[in-house]
Amino acid sequence: MSFVHLHVHSEYSLLEASCRLKGIAKAAAEMGMPAVALTDNGNMFGAIEFYFACMDKNIKPILGLDVYMAPGSRLEKKQDPNQRYSEVVLGPRRLVLLAQSLKGYQNLCQLSTSGYQEGFYWKPRIDYDYLEKHAEDLICLSGGLRGEVVDTFLKEGPAAAKAKIQKLHAIFGDRFYLEMNANLPAWKEINDFLFTQSKELGIEIVASNDVHYLKQEDQVAQEVLICIGMNKTLSDESRYKLGSSEFYFKTPEQMKMLFADYPEAIANTVKIADRCNLKFKLKDDAGKPIYHLPSFPTTEGRTVFEEIELRSSEGIAKRFEEFAELGNELSETDKNRYYDRLKFELNVINRMGFNGYFLIVQDFINWAKNNSIPVGPGRGSGAGSLVAYSLRITDLDPLPYGLLFERFLNPERVSMPDFDIDFCQERRQEVIAYVTEKYGTPSVSQI
Repeated sequence: MSFVHLHVHSEYSLLEASCRLKGIAKAAAEMGMPAVALTDNGNMFGAIEFYFACMDKNIKPILGLDVYMAPGSRLEKKQDPNQRYSEVVLGPRRLVLLAQSLKGYQNLCQLSTSGYQEGFYWKPRIDYDYLEKHAEDLICLSGGLRGEVVDTFLKEGPAAAKAKIQKLHAIFGDRFYLEMNANLPAWKEINDFLFTQSKELGIEIVASNDVHYLKQEDQVAQEVLICIGMNKTLSDESRYKLGSSEFYFKTPEQMKMLFADYPEAIANTVKIADRCNLKFKLKDDAGKPIYHLPSFPTTEGRTVFEEIELRSSEGIAKRFEEFAELGNELSETDKNRYYDRLKFELNVINRMGFNGYFLIVQDFINWAKNNSIPVGPGRGSGAGSLVAYSLRITDLDPLPYGLLFERFLNPERVSMPDFDIDFCQERRQEVIAYVTEKYGTPSVSQI
């Protein structure tokens, strides 16, 4: 019988945890765990990076989220005058959610997005109404010391905590688990209560350690992180503390010893891991990466390749006219060098599936220029593309300077192209608004 950590915080639980994503995957592999979960506070910033880190170590990645639950509606943003500053900064009560499938992952994304866009008040919060609407294919753990059930038990008593358990059980059914910990003395009484409720209500228990750092000796660095986040010093006795040096990535053997009285809690970590089978389809049947780009509206029924080919040819011809106006008339031999390079680049762009990307980028750059919004001439490896120069994405002719297109796009190193673009800081919002209106809000984000 193995063990799986299902409640783990990484560096993306900003200024609250210090585990590196690759470190989590490596530790799980070294300890012989079949899987490991990532459950950062309120966000999924590290989810995809964690997914690949685990795949590299042949560990099943379980993507999750430690959600903050608003005390009422997520839309209500009134400060409770009785709340201490530390409680406000650390956020309200929480629940741990784990994705069982792609649908579950999409629901996690919905919950996280709503938390930031609609429920944000000190922390990104959701409420029970929204949780219930997006509970499909999610496993729910009752959370750690600040979890919905445990914090209610400590502050409002067993009856109120039992009501929370029943409420969550009604939403998730057999996908709801009572999370037991052993990293603080207070958990003895809590675990007794959870075990009693498990037997009385027929709800499974599961073992956890609410991991915040990888090794026990990292505890001091963890305390420093929290101090930075709360603007406190280590000598300040009023600062928030986790309360012990036990919140580290324990081995299966250590967890089995801690939960010797509850072997089913250990076994259930593996059962939950078996229920979580999220896989991303990142390549098509031919083995090519799948990119999710908005569709560029071509004209006269042309394909995106025909569109970019036509616009590039027209664009380079216009550049030749400008050369001539400046007294730099090109010979037919020189022009053929440009056409050969253009054809080569277009074939690579087409083979890699980035026709639409180039067309979209030239669209909003030229819209900005046509609306007198200053745009930079282009930076980085994108300046090595003659297609980009022809489409007026960049304003630097790469041929006289021997700039290599392969530094920007190379079939031997498949990755998304990335143009570095500078817009006037006073009017850049107009460009973002144009892109949003043309391609739709779901297609646009800022990073």
